[in-house]
Amino acid sequence: MRPEALEAKLPESRLRIGLSLLTPPSLLALVWGAWAVQAPVWVTAGLLLLALFLGYVVAFDFSTALQIDSEGIHRLCLLRRETLRWEDIAAIVQPRRRGLILVTKDRKRRILLDRRLDSVELDLLRSRAQERDVRLEI
Repeated sequence: MRPEALEAKLPESRLRIGLSLLTPPSLLALVWGAWAVQAPVWVTAGLLLLALFLGYVVAFDFSTALQIDSEGIHRLCLLRRETLRWEDIAAIVQPRRRGLILVTKDRKRRILLDRRLDSVELDLLRSRAQERDVRLEI
């Protein structure tokens, strides 16, 4: 992607990013603690599986920021970048008065952000959605 094509970067809240990064190591500490006190194997194994699953989600599916440009909306994760093209987007909705959820034309849902957008960010999103005939429910 060309730098001049970049239009806006919308970061996720720092608190949410920090908590998501701390959850898997905290669960690994619980695994170690359960092993140290000789808890039943199923407890230790269950905590380990939960820590591994949440670590995967944080690394590959937790959106730390969005980039909005002429190509579409790019979800930036720690180890992955997902591009959602404007042609594939049916709607962007805001549930419970905060955050954004993107709905694709094949009815898949993606969480974009879990924070309130300021007026500049909303105006940018509205203008891009209107240009591309994307339904915006904000």
